[in-house]
This record gives sequence, structure tokens and C-alpha cells, in this order.
Amino acid sequence: MRSWRFGLICVLGFATGSIAAEQPASFWPVELEALTPQTSEKQLQRQKTDFHQWQQQNRQRLRQSYLWPEPLPQITAQRLSRSDEGAYWREHWQLQLLTPVWQQVWLLIPKTANPAQPKPAVLLLHDHGAEFRLGKDKWIRPLDQTKLPLAQQWADQYFSGNFVGEQLAEQGFVVLAADTLGFGERGPVAYAQQQQLAANFLARGRSLAGFTALEDLQLAAFLAAQPVVKTGQISALGFSMGAYRVWQLAALSEHISAGVGIGWFNQFANLTTPAGNFSKGQSSFYLLHPGLLAQLDLPDIAALAAPKPLLLVMGGKDPLMPASGVQQGFQKLQQWYQQCSATASAGLQLKFWPEKGHIFDAQMQQQVLHWLQLQSVTATCDPPLR
Repeated sequence: MRSWRFGLICVLGFATGSIAAEQPASFWPVELEALTPQTSEKQLQRQKTDFHQWQQQNRQRLRQSYLWPEPLPQITAQRLSRSDEGAYWREHWQLQLLTPVWQQVWLLIPKTANPAQPKPAVLLLHDHGAEFRLGKDKWIRPLDQTKLPLAQQWADQYFSGNFVGEQLAEQGFVVLAADTLGFGERGPVAYAQQQQLAANFLARGRSLAGFTALEDLQLAAFLAAQPVVKTGQISALGFSMGAYRVWQLAALSEHISAGVGIGWFNQFANLTTPAGNFSKGQSSFYLLHPGLLAQLDLPDIAALAAPKPLLLVMGGKDPLMPASGVQQGFQKLQQWYQQCSATASAGLQLKFWPEKGHIFDAQMQQQVLHWLQLQSVTATCDPPLR
């Protein structure tokens, strides 16, 4: 009996060593392909028979995937300071959005704005980029001088050296920027800790992606409540991860009238290949809502914002977003907007720069600024969920 046990231990030990030695670099089971959501042409035709009904049902589905009950908590806000930045004021606020934990935000107010002459506003949603030391500092120059070199380096790499939030304020827009959980003053989380963060949200019956999306909804509500902001004139603007957040926010927020997304748009299938953007885990948990993508593709989620004006700007050499998926996704999104109405279709602009990568450079910024300046109040197909 003893010799049998010894022999079994030897065999198991040998086998374990062999498996470890031959383990592939990445594990990609065939079962995953069997679980890839498939939408038949018959299903698409059924959806197209009544766009408004499809849209309302799937707005509900999107909201439910956030795993947070209604109503959302009342926002608590305190203004901490105000400084003169020349053409605009920089206000430092602290907010409680979903939990009784304060977070710091920046509100830039042009000096031409006042309650008697309110101005259009822009809610800025920052990127991911695996740079967790910065959040709102990617859009607006940090006050902490020790962070300024890093923020300037980020601006140089992605934004032609510009701090986009400051430029918008100088052009007469009220601007709001905040840190997503894990970034800036609310971090920094380590790259390898993102899945731990996401797992702990799920263990509490919540979702990291849903928490992020709901905070964006609350930020839009806070911005809309400012007396210097023109009613019905709030656009959401985001780069990379922030672009994804733009269209889901525009779909559900009663306060967002238009959206601009730069550097993040595709189809699900193109991002779930072994080397795809979603397949790496970690950062994906800021974007993946439990169960949602079994029912909706990414262009479908963006279409829930119709007929709100939407501008998507993509680069053909973006290594994160396969160009074929971008073009196919653009086509599908155009079809949805056409189903909404001819007016909605006219409000959708899809810009593809074949020579550009994963950037939001000065040329793109000028295009976006011009587009924002042209925006006017647009009615929605159906009242957004609250």
C-alpha cells in the first residue's frame, strides 16, 4: 500500500512537471468561439420593423446591465475654491455621486458665462492608456506641479501637446472633468489589480463598468444643474475608453444632447480574437457589462443614442481598433440612425483618418471644435431613462 502511494505521487509529480513545461503562452479554449453572440438576419429584420420599440427595450437592457437599482443617490456637491485662469475661471469641487465618498472635479467657466447668459457645456471623459496616475489631468493642466511633467508628456503623445479642456473653455464652453475610479486622485490602481477591483465589485453584486457608467450619468446631471450652463446644450467628449463611455452615456442621459467619441469604436467580434482589445482582461472590465454583449453589438449600443448628434473619429492605423471592424461598425450604425429618422441620420458623422493612429491630434481637435460649435438642441426619439 505504501509503495502504491509513493508510485502515485511520483506519477502525479512527473505529470505536473510535464504540463507546466508544455503549457501554451495563452489559453484560448474552443468553447469561447461557441459562445460568441450571433445575430441572425431574421433578428435584424424584426428589430428594424420598429426602431423606437427596439431602442426603448434595449435602453432598459443597457441600464439593467449596470447592476445598480433606481433611483440613483442625490448628488452632494461642495465648491472648494476658484482661481482666475485668464479667459475662464477654474473651480475645484468635491462631489458624492454614488457613494458617500468625496471625489474631486474641475469645472472651467468662461468669464462670458453667467446665469443671464448661459453657455454650452462639454463633459470630458478621459482615456485609460494604462496610465493610472492621471485622470482629469489628461484634459486639464494639473495644479500639482509635481504631476505637470507627466501630464504634459501625455498631452504631447496623444493631443499634440494641448490640454483640450482648457482650449474648450477658452472657446466659450463650460467644461467639467473628473477622475474615473482607479485613476488620478482616485488611484492609482496597478495594472494587474484591475481584475481584483472588478472581481470585488462582482462579489458585491455590482460591476466596475456599471459603476463607471453611472458616475458619468451623475456627472452629466451635476453639469446640467449649473446655472451658467445652457439647457439642452451639453455634449460629452471622450478619447479611447472615454469614447465608449460617450455613446453609452448619450443613450441614457436626459442631459447629454450630443456626443463625440475619438479612438474607440468597432464590432464585438473584432475585439474578442485572442489578441483583441477585450480578450486581454484587466482594462476591459471598465467596459464590459455582464450579459449585455450577448444581446447587443457595440454599434447597437451607440445607436441607442439616436437621434442625438454623434461624431465618431477613428484612425486607420490605430493598433487597438482593427480598421475593417471600424468600417463595418460605421455601416451598421448608419443603418440604425437611418431607421430612427432622416433627421437623425443627418446628425451622425463618422470620420475615418486612414493615416492616423490612436491619437486625438490638433487636426482632429479642430474638426471636433467646429462640430461642437455647430451643435444645436436635438429632440430624442424616446425620452431617455432616468
